Amino acid sequence: MEKQMSRTSRRLAVVINYGAILLFLVCFYLSDSVGWNVPIAASVVTAILVALITFFSLHVRTKLWKLVHSKIDKLDERELQVTHEALRYAYGIFTVVSLLVLLAIALSTPQWDSLLILIFASLLYLAHTLPSSVIAWRKKDH
Repeated sequence: MEKQMSRTSRRLAVVINYGAILLFLVCFYLSDSVGWNVPIAASVVTAILVALITFFSLHVRTKLWKLVHSKIDKLDERELQVTHEALRYAYGIFTVVSLLVLLAIALSTPQWDSLLILIFASLLYLAHTLPSSVIAWRKKDH
């Protein structure tokens, strides 16, 4: 059964969910530096639990997960428009975040890793040209 959440509650759940994922990653990074201890292990377990709880309450119970993972022919016109816009924004944000992470890794090495910087530039180019390349590839001649 679908559970309704207010916009404010959904936004809060998104922030908490991604915050828990970030805490999880930071704790693993810290464990590499300082070793595992009780506070780090407790933080990891807490982060996992919070991420799971917010995932199920936000994505599964509201059926938003199902909406964005449905086949196109199963969606009505409004759902198609909503998912199209969501995917467009999501992949744009994902691309920028991924490339910034790669750039930060490349710039954080003692001597800038020229290969990683070239990979960053190539992926940035790919991110901007891939949508029009897909259209060029798939569009039928008239």
